[in-house]
Amino acid sequence: MVYALRRVAPDPSELEPEHLTVLRQCGEARSVADLASALDLPLGVIRILLSDLRDQGLVRIAPPRPERLADIRLLREVADGLRRL
Repeated sequence: MVYALRRVAPDPSELEPEHLTVLRQCGEARSVADLASALDLPLGVIRILLSDLRDQGLVRIAPPRPERLADIRLLREVADGLRRL
């Protein structure tokens, strides 16, 4: 999950327009895949932009919580939902 660390916008002259667009999308925590989809950019491009923003201290990138990934009930619900499709 990715989210912006500052509420005050950085100086636009310090960032490329793409960085600013990604930063605006990170006002609320979002997954990297969601960002790529919302901005219609390849996942690799989003990862590079996020890396730049992280290096400047503008975003925080947190790994997914493993306890949710291991919840067997949740996995069964997802599998059942996919079967119904």
